[in-house]
Amino acid sequence: MKYYPVAIAFLVGLAGAWVFNLAGAPMPFLLGPLFAVLAVQLFTPIPLKWHSGFRNAGLVAAGYVIGIAFTLQAIQGMKQYFAAMLVINVAFFFLFLLISSVMERRTKVDKGTAMTCCVPGGLSQIIAFAEEQKGIDLTAVTFYHLLRVLMIVAIVPFIVAGGNAANAQHVAEAHISFPLIGLLAVSYIAGMASHKLKIPTAFLLGPIFFIMVLNLAGIEVPQMPASLLHLAQGMIGIYIGLLLKKENLKLSNKLILYAFISSAMLIAAAYGVSLILQDLYGLSFSTSFLSVVPGGLDQMGIIAASVHADVTVVTAFQLFRILFLSAFVVPFVKYMGNRRVKAKAAEM
Repeated sequence: MKYYPVAIAFLVGLAGAWVFNLAGAPMPFLLGPLFAVLAVQLFTPIPLKWHSGFRNAGLVAAGYVIGIAFTLQAIQGMKQYFAAMLVINVAFFFLFLLISSVMERRTKVDKGTAMTCCVPGGLSQIIAFAEEQKGIDLTAVTFYHLLRVLMIVAIVPFIVAGGNAANAQHVAEAHISFPLIGLLAVSYIAGMASHKLKIPTAFLLGPIFFIMVLNLAGIEVPQMPASLLHLAQGMIGIYIGLLLKKENLKLSNKLILYAFISSAMLIAAAYGVSLILQDLYGLSFSTSFLSVVPGGLDQMGIIAASVHADVTVVTAFQLFRILFLSAFVVPFVKYMGNRRVKAKAAEM
């Protein structure tokens, strides 16, 4: 990889963070770089690149912060949410069926493409799944899921900031130390090991489980300085901003319109469900909303860590959603797609 496009992406992201921080926007170190590199990539000929390794380093830092919150008491409190997790995911499954059915009828795409586009979450898993399936419009699937991630990451911090007073970019006062550097290095190794085992969002979950084990063993874990968390946000923000490329926009106007509509419907549904969850369990709005919005575990995790939401609850809900998608939704989409292919073959 040439260093020039990477250096330019870093400088653009840094400028975006400075502008958003100056403007008092929520999560400026995530949203500033995201919007800045997205704008430069879509509207200028300037070449930008960002290595996934930088994103992984940011995820390790986020996983470290989240892992600290997983105490024995927090884990014991997770079982009370299991019924809510199941009901919410089933409800989103039926919403997904509705949205994909409307999209299929209105845009005239095949059922397999419509369903794959509208799966609520699982960016990397769904795109990998679409690449393996015959007859699915990969460009449309990629655009729909990238747009959903961008909309969620761009909109959610503003919604959370409006509904929660504790939205300051505050992290416990801490300093960089040799124990912290050593634990971050081992956390990265844990992420690499998780990746080898093909665990979803490995560079987030690996460090979470590693730090959680240290917590449960009674080993004192140093806090993460705010500067490192801000750097992690920037690394992730630049990566997300560069996901959407000019070639992804080469779709019909109707497909693009329904991409926005489907993403907006999922976010609106999450908002309504989060209000119910907030009342049932006495959670803060930020915790309940980040728990149910169909974003990525990595993005929701780092937002939760930044706005002082209960990261243990958010992580548990988002992890359950990933498992539900992998165990039930993706096989269902594959079955429906294969059934449609066989039906078409029988008609010929």
